[in-house]
Amino acid sequence: MGQLRLFGRWDLRTPDRAITVNGGSYVLARFTGPTVDADFDVSLNKPPVPTLTWRIDDGAWQESEVLAKMRLADGLPAGPHTLWLMVRSTDQRGSRWKAPVTSSVTFLGLDLPGGQLMAPLDEWDHPKLTIEFLGDSITEGVLVQAPRPGKTTDPWLTDALNSYSCQAAMTLGAQWRQVGFGGTGMLKKGSGGQPGAITTFNFFYEDCPRDGWQPDVVVVNQGTNDRKKVKPDAYAPLYAQYLAMIRQAYPAAKIVALRPFDGAEMPAMQQVVDQMHAAGDAKVYFIDTTGWYDSKPLHPNAAADKIIAAKLVDALQTTVLK
Repeated sequence: MGQLRLFGRWDLRTPDRAITVNGGSYVLARFTGPTVDADFDVSLNKPPVPTLTWRIDDGAWQESEVLAKMRLADGLPAGPHTLWLMVRSTDQRGSRWKAPVTSSVTFLGLDLPGGQLMAPLDEWDHPKLTIEFLGDSITEGVLVQAPRPGKTTDPWLTDALNSYSCQAAMTLGAQWRQVGFGGTGMLKKGSGGQPGAITTFNFFYEDCPRDGWQPDVVVVNQGTNDRKKVKPDAYAPLYAQYLAMIRQAYPAAKIVALRPFDGAEMPAMQQVVDQMHAAGDAKVYFIDTTGWYDSKPLHPNAAADKIIAAKLVDALQTTVLK
C-alpha cells in the first residue's frame, strides 16, 4: 500500500488489497490534487453492506455504505491534504469469521486524478501511544446510533467512530485497534460466527493469524456476555487464561482489565489481576467503572459513549499512563 498507512486489524497478506472485519480499522493518507477516490472490492459483500466514514483535513465526517468506487472529495483547493478513512461498521450478524467473510471491507487503494500521494507524517510511523481495545458489541459500537430515514440496518446503527474506544483513543492522540464481536464471551460464541474470545485472540479471522503489532496498552472489556453463562468459580480460570494469552503476545504492554459496565464477573477479574501482581506482573491494572454507565439499555448510545470515553481517558491518565 506504499505511502498509505493502515491502522487496525487489516489482512495484508495479498499485496494489492487490505481486508478487515472490524469497525474502527482506518487508513491515513496525505495527498495533493482536487479529487480523491477510494476503490473497494465489494464482490464478497451481501446486504446489509458495511458503512464507511471519512474526513478531509479537519472537515466534517462524512459517511456512506461501501461501494466499488467512492468519490470522497472533489474541488479541493491546492496544497497538501490529509485523508482519514475509517470502517464505520460491518454487519455484526454477517459472516466475519469463516470464509467467505461477506461482512468485511476490502480496500484496494486510492485514485488521485490530478494529484499524488505524499510521504506520511512522522507521527504516523512513530506514534506517542498505541492502544488495542478487546471486547464485545459495546467495544464495537453496536447500537450507538438510533435508526434514521434510510439508515436502519445494523451497519448504520453500529458506529465505531462514536464508540467509547475510538473516542478515547482519539482524545489521547493514540493509534489504536478496536476488536469487538457482538455476543462474544470467553468461550461463548459471538455474532458473525466468532467462536469466543479465547479461541479468536490470535487471529483476525479464521486462518488469518494475528500480526506482530505491539501496543503500549491493551484495554480488555469482556464479561458482559458471560453473565449467567459461566459460574463465578469457573470464570476466573478462563479470564486468567485470556490475560495470559495477551501477556504472551504483548510482553511489554500494560494490560487494563475494565469492569464491564454492568458489573458482570467483577470479583473474578479483580482476583485474576491480584494473582498476576502476586506472580510479579506489575503491568496489569484493574479499573472499576462503577457509575460510568448504568447499562440501561445494555448498549450505550453516542452521548453515553462520549461520557464513558472521557472517564476512561481520565482513568488511564491517572493510573496507567502516569
